[in-house]
Amino acid sequence: MPMRPFLVAFAVVATALFAAAQSPTRIVGYFPSWGIYGRNYHVPNIPAAQLTHINYAFANVQNGVVVLGDHYADVDKWYPGDCWNPGCRRGSFQRLRVLKAQFPHLRTLISIGGWTWSANFSNAVLTAASRATFAQSIVDFVDLHEFDGADIDWEYPVAGGLPGNIVRPQDKQNYTAFLIELRARFNTRALTTGKTYLLTIAAPANPAYIANYELPLIAPVLDWINIMSYDLRGPWGDPFTGFNAPLHGDPLEPVAPVVRNEWNVAAAVQNYLAAGVPAQKLHLGAAFYGRGFGGVPNNAANGLYQTYTAPSSPGTWENGVYDYTDLAANYENAAGWVKTWHPRSRVPWLWNAAQQKFIGYDDPRSIAEKAWYLQQWGLGGAMFWELSGDRNAVLLGTLDLWLRQRASLQASAGTVSLSVPARVDLAVRGGVARAGRSQLTLFGLSGTFPGLPLQGSLLPLNYDFLVEGSAAGAGSAVFPGTIGVLDAQGAAAPALDFTLVPVLPPVLLGFSVHACTWLLAVGAGNGEPTNPIEIRFVP
Repeated sequence: MPMRPFLVAFAVVATALFAAAQSPTRIVGYFPSWGIYGRNYHVPNIPAAQLTHINYAFANVQNGVVVLGDHYADVDKWYPGDCWNPGCRRGSFQRLRVLKAQFPHLRTLISIGGWTWSANFSNAVLTAASRATFAQSIVDFVDLHEFDGADIDWEYPVAGGLPGNIVRPQDKQNYTAFLIELRARFNTRALTTGKTYLLTIAAPANPAYIANYELPLIAPVLDWINIMSYDLRGPWGDPFTGFNAPLHGDPLEPVAPVVRNEWNVAAAVQNYLAAGVPAQKLHLGAAFYGRGFGGVPNNAANGLYQTYTAPSSPGTWENGVYDYTDLAANYENAAGWVKTWHPRSRVPWLWNAAQQKFIGYDDPRSIAEKAWYLQQWGLGGAMFWELSGDRNAVLLGTLDLWLRQRASLQASAGTVSLSVPARVDLAVRGGVARAGRSQLTLFGLSGTFPGLPLQGSLLPLNYDFLVEGSAAGAGSAVFPGTIGVLDAQGAAAPALDFTLVPVLPPVLLGFSVHACTWLLAVGAGNGEPTNPIEIRFVP
């Protein structure tokens, strides 16, 4: 193709060898205590090298204090190397200590509450005295069991959660006061232990629930917020089949506008950013499982947006829920199952007409796109539920590749106005280990899959006239800084300048420009791409 000679010539003048550099981006995985039973998934099975943090799920809240969730799983189960003498440490908590000794970079948090054990939060944070008691019990629990902090999973203050949960209108303010109290007590304990304690929360994607958090007040006392950007559609009363964790909303989905427009991963992230939460304190939540609908009578659109009768059965461990490992091994290539990709929501689904089953889920491609999205917006990292659903670390490996091994690309804006065109500044961040490497930033209109093979790797842009034009015009007034060398910090500042055109043609409305930077290597060495970013045209 016409671009190839240009790229080959450019590779010859590249001046630095490939050097991988891990970024500080965080990857947080939940470990469920009940995984040791039927799932037969244990702490030693965790691929710790690909994680930065483990959230152990869950501790319970009883009588205003935190308590063990499962005594046997947490502190009593025997593993090789444990002993039975009085005072010996056993169970999953002990295995976490062993794991941290093997992987010193790893930090662990005790997650408190969750969907099942959120009934008593409201009482525990009701008064100044109860908040002090609850907070102190958490600090003591964290130290006793040698965690590095606490992750509060209250589902949810004010409204939502299980029908039997205690909720009050004043939960909103009381939750803020409690988190401030807990942070203060962690800080006080740190004066004697010398430890740095982490305090995080799991928080909803539903905008109605987000409104029940005083985000400007709690963000300063939290290390980060894990957005539970999944379970956005499911077989629990939603009117139609749909996606568990769509990256973007679909304007054709036959649901209420607030659901269509707001109940998706990107909208949830933007709602937290709009509320003033710093991007580095946000984690995009990913699902390592799918949601299944059964009794789908209509074969139209391969079962998408159709009526159903119940959760599909059987799931991996319960009706309507499928681990990714199970889906990859037993459904994706099985007879009767059709896999389809949604071009707007950026997730796949599986459909079996004979069985009348629809499953919306995430695969490596959709997880990669979620990783790209969080990189574009400069988020602090990713969280996922949960480790046993991805036994071969396929999805986790995808997160690790894009978030901690590859250089990243960010944009000053995610949209460009057709009526008032602007310059979009980009930032390549590769780290000092990539300093001096040659870079070429390219732009395309036709999406990011299947991608363009280059130097033994894959540039996640599809070849079109804009890719070729941006290569030929690299460094020009339209594409300033798009060719050059990374500086001493492994950074570069390419841009796409739309201001040279007074008004962009209306035909572009609804389209996007995709950008990606290719870092070249000398000789036969492979180059590597950054994440691609998307810049949408708006009125």
